[in-house]
Amino acid sequence: MRLYDCADIIRSKNAGPFAVTIDLFFGDEERYRMARESALLTPEGVAAAYDVAVDRVKGVWWDDRIRAAKVSLMRWSSSTDPYCADLFGAHLHTPLAAGSLTGEAS
Repeated sequence: MRLYDCADIIRSKNAGPFAVTIDLFFGDEERYRMARESALLTPEGVAAAYDVAVDRVKGVWWDDRIRAAKVSLMRWSSSTDPYCADLFGAHLHTPLAAGSLTGEAS
């Protein structure tokens, strides 16, 4: 199952000019637990989804009360770079959203 099939809301935005944050919200406990237990939503899994070093992932945080997660990683180019294709970071969640929660090949 892909993350975009599991999460109800996936959105990304800049967290300053050098970082992006991705918010994930899940509609029920089963899908939330599936995502939380997946290898995709670990610092190593996020780094693999974006093909960056693990130290570029600032963290993955979970909130069980509202069945949500936050992922933060360093951008590969500054949002102020004149060649930046996503000034607001609004589409930077796509590689993670397309990732598999079950470890199947993409």
